Amino acid sequence: MSLLPELRQTLLPARDSKHGPLPPLLVALTFVTGLVDAFSYLLLGHVFVANMTGNVVLLGFALVAAPGFSVAASVVSMASFGFGAVVGGRIGASFAQHRATC
Repeated sequence: MSLLPELRQTLLPARDSKHGPLPPLLVALTFVTGLVDAFSYLLLGHVFVANMTGNVVLLGFALVAAPGFSVAASVVSMASFGFGAVVGGRIGASFAQHRATC
């Protein structure tokens, strides 16, 4: 199959497509995450704010047993990120009523 028909099927799948709307949604999410990383890197002092995307990719490599990748390291980094997000959210919520006075 040539490139253009495959691209069209990915971005505009038929209603009876096996995967439904999932492929274009994944393409859109990938695009948005890339934009977030690019803008944050260029405008916020060279930091990746969407760095969890990389950890998911590394976990995928580890799950298919690619050499040099660790499932444990990826899971620990993602669990740490989740824990930090919960703690940060709770701290932010506890100060939410005082934001105007700070």
